[in-house]
Amino acid sequence: MKKVWYAVKLGHSRVTFVALVGKSRTNITKLTGNAAYPSPNPTLPVFTAATDRLAAANDAYNFNRGRSEKEERDIAFTELKALRSDLGGYVQTTSGGDLELITGAGFATEKGREPFGLLPAPIDVRAVVTPYPGKLDLRYKGVKGRFGYKVFICSGDPKVEADWSLYTTTSKNRLSITGLASGTEYFFRVLALGAAGESPASDVTWAKAA
Repeated sequence: MKKVWYAVKLGHSRVTFVALVGKSRTNITKLTGNAAYPSPNPTLPVFTAATDRLAAANDAYNFNRGRSEKEERDIAFTELKALRSDLGGYVQTTSGGDLELITGAGFATEKGREPFGLLPAPIDVRAVVTPYPGKLDLRYKGVKGRFGYKVFICSGDPKVEADWSLYTTTSKNRLSITGLASGTEYFFRVLALGAAGESPASDVTWAKAA
């Protein structure tokens, strides 16, 4: 019998401010101390702070209904949805499409689907210099059938495997790399994650942080 694979269902379509806070608090409760998810991305403190921010902003708007309160609420809403989307990507890749693991993180699931086979390596991986100190942008073409991506970083010799480390797990194909040392060269490679496991690594790209 073939294994049935499941996908995280965010439920963000037409979600209300209160409902998004509720969904996020469920995720926080389910992921706190959950050994199946040792390194949530975003981190739980960051995600919790964003959830608290939206809850407070929504309460403030309901009390006063001013322009500034509405702006703060809308910004907090957009940021929390983005963070929860990233968290959903992390849960998807870490769970490997397992129903119990996904629901154990507080997410609903889409209907079971047939997994793709082994995925190809991401292509057109580019590290882009920005005008901001310690920040680079990383972009690459999306891979069909992926649950997410693993992004690896190296500030040493890219030919030495021990010099590489996991920077993040993400569902996005473009992200900002921050906290870098100005004037230092950084190397990057990306793996796509699917039902059949990890793809081969992409070609290495590099850039020097401003």
